[in-house]
Amino acid sequence: MTTSWYAVYTHAQKEWVARNHLERQGFMSYLPVYRKVIRHARNVREIERPLFPRYLFVRVTLEGRAHNPIRSTIGVNEIVCHGNVPIPVPEEIINSLKSKEDPNGIIVLGSAMMFKKGDQVRITSGQFEGIEAMFTEVKDSDRVVLLLNMMHASWRVVVKAAAVEQM
Repeated sequence: MTTSWYAVYTHAQKEWVARNHLERQGFMSYLPVYRKVIRHARNVREIERPLFPRYLFVRVTLEGRAHNPIRSTIGVNEIVCHGNVPIPVPEEIINSLKSKEDPNGIIVLGSAMMFKKGDQVRITSGQFEGIEAMFTEVKDSDRVVLLLNMMHASWRVVVKAAAVEQM
């Protein structure tokens, strides 16, 4: 019998709870996460967020109804199935995700992750092409927030990470 990876659909914001309970039961699990900058009332902090909200992966050998212990785990809603048959996730997908992790196990998202807050950058395409700006934060997986100094004022703009280069 061979083991395969399967996608597990969790309850809202319960990915870590589900992962911890699955691992306590002896299941191998994988929850890909990335870092997100959160701003709230002058407080800026980085938090880890699931790359796929409400999903994680579990590696098991499934025969017949062997997925019932997983389905009844705290935090788990369901295993992703086609009809009643769980769908295996190819090993290459998991390996690809793991290859994008830094030494702390955090997925590094695209080129935006090579910038640090305060870095001077140049916008290479779009309506602000050629304008220099200051990198402030990663908005999501493919957008960044920049600070433009124009017309005696500072403007926050959100642009595609691919349209920004280091100066």
